[in-house]
Amino acid sequence: MFKITAYHNPYLRVGQSTMQAVLSVCIDEAAATAPAPLALAIALDRSGSMDGAKMRAARDGAVKVVQAIDASMQFMVVTFNDNARIIFGPAAGIEENKNRAIAAIQTVYAASGTRMSTALNTIVDKFGNNQSRATRILFLTDGKNEGEPRVALDRAVARCSAANISISAWGVGTDWDAAELLHMAEATRGSADIIPTPNQVEAAFSSSFSEMRRTAITNARMYLWSPAGVQITNLQQVYPTIVPLGTEPDPTSPRQQVIALGSFAPGDQRDYLLDITMPVNTPGQQFMLVRPTLKYFAGGGTEQEEKSERSGWVFVQWTEDVSLAAQIEAHIAHYTNQEELSNNIKDGQVALAAGDNEKATRLLGRALEISERSGNARVTRLLSELISRDAKGTIQLNKQADAVARKTLAINVSKTSKLQ
Repeated sequence: MFKITAYHNPYLRVGQSTMQAVLSVCIDEAAATAPAPLALAIALDRSGSMDGAKMRAARDGAVKVVQAIDASMQFMVVTFNDNARIIFGPAAGIEENKNRAIAAIQTVYAASGTRMSTALNTIVDKFGNNQSRATRILFLTDGKNEGEPRVALDRAVARCSAANISISAWGVGTDWDAAELLHMAEATRGSADIIPTPNQVEAAFSSSFSEMRRTAITNARMYLWSPAGVQITNLQQVYPTIVPLGTEPDPTSPRQQVIALGSFAPGDQRDYLLDITMPVNTPGQQFMLVRPTLKYFAGGGTEQEEKSERSGWVFVQWTEDVSLAAQIEAHIAHYTNQEELSNNIKDGQVALAAGDNEKATRLLGRALEISERSGNARVTRLLSELISRDAKGTIQLNKQADAVARKTLAINVSKTSKLQ
């Protein structure tokens, strides 16, 4: 089902005690696995700022998704402003229930403020934690979470993550906070993106729902075994997005760390960058540092375990050959550049918001160079709407760039490209 491949320079200079490695985890596109059972919650912002075209578009988009649900799925619809309200469900996606849900959606109107945590907590309370099921939240907002402290939202997002509930967060217009939506996505192994205008809501919802239906693997976890003295000091997902990850000790094995990977669809690939420390050994002998194993639920069945082949193991040996130890493995170099790209964009946008156009131009120009060199076509295109290069190669800030261009780049700041 899965293939794990380790990429790193296996040679360390004498005395070296740290290294990096990339573990690439792929699921076979032709895997003969049925889709996982799906439980879907649609969460619609109905605060006062949604009144008018945005509220109508949200209702129409939600109706379109409900119409596409089938009888094998569980679903619910929640609206939120100062408080959350379940307008339908949870229930099976049979025709009668879908018709009742659609009738309820069509009565939703906009009023009051925004407290996002109320919707997330309500969904967790109703759906709970089912490891063999793909549980998703299709979340739409047009504004910032101004009705409650950030810690309340963070706690609700953490509850979703603990319950294996993934959030697809959408911001309609440009007045929402990219940091809030990105946190929802990253903490729950979901996604976040912009819907520039209300007439694009229906297409965005339909596309998101189609992706959810492809989910075949749920609650995937990677177990990393290491010998005594070896430590994984830092771990982050680096493709398709940069997401810092934590490890948990395996209570059944003191030498093993566990990383929650979320869900996979056939053909999905995720790459992870590890920082490793180890005791120094003498030159010549090869040592194994990391051996991965995967555990997951496939197609709604029982838990399965899959041990990695040797191609997924991290081996090293110390050498006195300086030329061997000095080599930088291509995947590590590529993803290190992608992290630098993301940081330059974040800092450039902060400078832009502060009115420091000179600093913003320098940082975003550097980001453009990295994205072009590393083949990150998506980010290159988005950067090109904010900055340009004249005939002499001088980077110039596009002062006419609109709020949509800036917000689109902000929500895509962590997107990375594969090594070409």
